Amino acid sequence: MKKMKFISVLAIFLITISSHSVFAQEEKKQDADCDRKKDIRSKEYNEQVMEDIFTSFGHKYEEIIDQSMYLNMIDLMKYTVLSGKRDKQIESLKDHVSGEVIGEKRIYFFHGDPNTAYIFYKDQSNKNTVVHIKREENEWVVLDEQVKKGKKIQYSREKCEDDYFMKRMFHNLYPE
Repeated sequence: MKKMKFISVLAIFLITISSHSVFAQEEKKQDADCDRKKDIRSKEYNEQVMEDIFTSFGHKYEEIIDQSMYLNMIDLMKYTVLSGKRDKQIESLKDHVSGEVIGEKRIYFFHGDPNTAYIFYKDQSNKNTVVHIKREENEWVVLDEQVKKGKKIQYSREKCEDDYFMKRMFHNLYPE
């Protein structure tokens, strides 16, 4: 009788542990899927913002991206890490692209000219801005800045983000 009771308790314990492991694996898969969906949504949102900015200045976004290359803050940070040193030119560009914006600030270089660039961004009040900058000996200097009225671009959250926040709130209210 004791053996039967022991085997029953052991079986229940093992089932509980294995089901917890299966749930944890499923949750990790859902988190990875959610991260992928958020990345895709963020890229699409940034492209919509950039398209509005270029349109407000009378340019066709599809044509611009074919004739240029751009960098953002992440690219500048990667360069700093890869080079292993702080470069005055890169730090100057970082200063120009820092700050709060809708979407992201992008530095565009047109026709392969590495000495002239344009920074495009949408500020917090949905105004589209383009800043013309030029490379000097130790820094990038502003030559011109133009601001135009922009559209508000709707940002939609993924359902999995809401689910995540609800789970976090539940676990904070009722910890295990």
